[in-house]
Amino acid sequence: MTINRKNDYAFKRIFGHEDTKDILARFLTVVLKVPIEPDELTLTHTEFSPEYLLDKSSALDIQIRRSEFHEKMNVEMQIGDEGNIERRILFYWSKGYVEDLKEGQDYETLPRMISIVIVDFDVFDWSDASKFHGVFRVTEEEEGNLFSDALEIHTIELKRLKRQPVKEEWEALECWCLYLNNAEGEIMEKIAEKEPLIQRALTVEDVFTKNEEDRRFYELREKGRHDYINAILNSERRGKIEGRIEGKIEGKIEGKIEGKMEDARLMLADDMSLELISKYTGLSLEKIEALR
Repeated sequence: MTINRKNDYAFKRIFGHEDTKDILARFLTVVLKVPIEPDELTLTHTEFSPEYLLDKSSALDIQIRRSEFHEKMNVEMQIGDEGNIERRILFYWSKGYVEDLKEGQDYETLPRMISIVIVDFDVFDWSDASKFHGVFRVTEEEEGNLFSDALEIHTIELKRLKRQPVKEEWEALECWCLYLNNAEGEIMEKIAEKEPLIQRALTVEDVFTKNEEDRRFYELREKGRHDYINAILNSERRGKIEGRIEGKIEGKIEGKIEGKMEDARLMLADDMSLELISKYTGLSLEKIEALR
């Protein structure tokens, strides 16, 4: 079984489990550019419920405390572009920042809050076409003075990295993003050689796929995601709403066969396997392969 690492349940199971804090610590070290050890991290809100997994609008984030450094972190994989992503990020950052403040407590007790949001779509228009990692803090407009170190937000846009040409040598963060972009073959060998904990993550994947409960929860999230894609495609075809999935889907789809072909193209762009595309569209593997 090959898994989609952008599935937020799979992402949380690989990076957000007590037994995989070494993987998480290395990923955070690469993103934040500070050395972080696994034993510095305390994972919170690690339980799942089937009802939550079936909710297509919910996000399975990884919530972390780094108490020794008076920090909290939130790491989230966001696949679908539902609009207003910047305000959504701020909303969840603010909830995480104030949730522990009790009445009468000093504001000094509020920890530094770092949000890392990994998205599978474009968010910002960077002047540098190769840029995919944004780091945001609040600074004064003219002199650049930092207002407070309490707020730090990172955005990682996976699609931007995927459009870049293949390199001989990848930077550490690029390696991890290629891994999340479902790299395989020679590229996977190269990035796992440069970042050994990616090989460890592959071992965790192998255990994950053999666990019946993990597979069931993973498939619940995949089903919700596929239902979401199909709902938008059908609504677009009927002309009732303008949906957005992996950017804007424009124009009408004429005819039943052409509709299925368009569905397959979108699913290919979203890195779905040929077998799943065939299952949901009814097209043969040969026809889907010809669309690549």
